[in-house]
Amino acid sequence: MSEPRRIPLIIVGVGNVGRAFLAQLTQTHDALAHRYGVALYPVALADSRGALCDADGLSPATLHAAADLKAAGRSLTEATGAQLGLTALDLVEWASRAGLERAVVVDTTAADGMEPALHRALALGYSVALANKRPLAGPWEGAQGFFESSRVRFEATVGAGLPVINTLRYLVDTGDEIIRIEGALSGTLGYLCSRLEDGEPFSLAVGMAKSKGYTEPDPRDDLSGMDVARKALILSRLAGWPMGLEQIRVEPLYPTEMVSLSVAEFMAQLPRLDSDFAAYMGALAGVPRYLAEIGPRGGVVALRMVGERLAAQLRGTQNQVSFSTRRYDEHPLTLMGPGAGMEITAAAVLQDCVQLARACD
Repeated sequence: MSEPRRIPLIIVGVGNVGRAFLAQLTQTHDALAHRYGVALYPVALADSRGALCDADGLSPATLHAAADLKAAGRSLTEATGAQLGLTALDLVEWASRAGLERAVVVDTTAADGMEPALHRALALGYSVALANKRPLAGPWEGAQGFFESSRVRFEATVGAGLPVINTLRYLVDTGDEIIRIEGALSGTLGYLCSRLEDGEPFSLAVGMAKSKGYTEPDPRDDLSGMDVARKALILSRLAGWPMGLEQIRVEPLYPTEMVSLSVAEFMAQLPRLDSDFAAYMGALAGVPRYLAEIGPRGGVVALRMVGERLAAQLRGTQNQVSFSTRRYDEHPLTLMGPGAGMEITAAAVLQDCVQLARACD
């Protein structure tokens, strides 16, 4: 058997998803090399403050130590041999100068400003695997290239463990016409809606979601609906509707006057919203679900009371996406299942890396 083809990885982001990705990469390395003849090996690992680089590949011991540092809430700057202040673009240029070919840039951050590094990577003939939604949800003139390149994959950006992106690609690539997309696209807000359905006050439901780590440190990052809007925008663009975020109406789950509060103040004032949510749910039939609804001319992301729709069956952090198309007109093509969790999100990133590596010449 010939030696496996070595594919360097430049990994940006060592948070929960990044660490789960590293663990899965180590666990599956030998099996992937045997099954597909490709060996994925990290040559660079970076957080927002520091980076580890080795053109020959970072050792398993180095990767393990780095993951332990990050799990303890510390920076890669404390790792032996770390380089300070390197940006993602710096790492891409370093890889090019080192003569590395067929590299894959893996972005598991939620950071703004990654576009220059990603565009440069593609210009060098590298590939990109994204868990980060922001580059795909920026202005269309900058994001268009990511959607049109065969060397960019982003299954983890919508639905995490559900094959939402691959299913939509299949529909589009086989000539189907997408008419409408609807879904519950947030595991966090799904959990929150389940608690509301069970009769829990809104403030207690948000507090519980925060204590379980389901929300971002500032729950408004979830409650604003913007994360769902970015996912909806990604689906719309992949469907062939190159719209902007301004064409998706977003209805947050808190009033605008609470935007400027500190996190502590926001949490303290949440109980005053309890009666509003109770009144809303009492006035309408059905169960609460935070849904995205998208068509060719735009969309809306908002709390809805649903009855007969499949979304009513969801519990906890489950996601659901339905594609109404020319072929699937009477009964939409629907995916349901786990839509959150670092392990399944990391697995989607790893699968993208495998597919990109297998496509390399």
